[in-house]
Amino acid sequence: MSRNSVGDIDTLRVGNISEHSTIYGPGVRFVIWTQGCTLACKGCWNKQFWAKSGTKVKVNSLIAQIASTEGIEGITLLGGEPLQQAEPVLKIIQAVQKLGLSVFLYTGYDVEEFDKTMQACFDNSDIAITGRYIQEKRDTSLRWRGSTNQIVHTQSEFYNNLLFEERNEVEFVISEDGIVSMFGYPDEELRSWASEI
Repeated sequence: MSRNSVGDIDTLRVGNISEHSTIYGPGVRFVIWTQGCTLACKGCWNKQFWAKSGTKVKVNSLIAQIASTEGIEGITLLGGEPLQQAEPVLKIIQAVQKLGLSVFLYTGYDVEEFDKTMQACFDNSDIAITGRYIQEKRDTSLRWRGSTNQIVHTQSEFYNNLLFEERNEVEFVISEDGIVSMFGYPDEELRSWASEI
């Protein structure tokens, strides 16, 4: 069992899901924010996903939801910290690959910190971002990252010809009940404007 595991390997603590997002990896993606993170990076944009709470979702149920979602190129796992639930995350990654979808993994850990299960999650991802968010190295012109120390690993044939262009992307989602949510890495001006909505 992974040194960072905190529960049942058949259950994932989930903070949020967006079935169709275009800013967390190539194409349209099914995005899962895992719930729980002890890394607690200063200035983290996703502090609401630090607590070990969230909704407990059966891995098989989540895989079925992904499989039935039309128009997606793959999934993206972020958080929170996905690798603090490495066993269920690995099960999801392996099942998604069998569906012919790509996997994009965010982790605040560096590769040198991985245990065997964390390494398997990383190795089986098509793209992975590693490294803690460092507020002093924040750069809103980056694509898919919040600070300059974070590394993009493109590691499968799925994205051999990916044209990687640095650019910040922010996404607004309006729920059926009219609640506006903002995702991505907005600059201060955009954050200020969004807080007034």
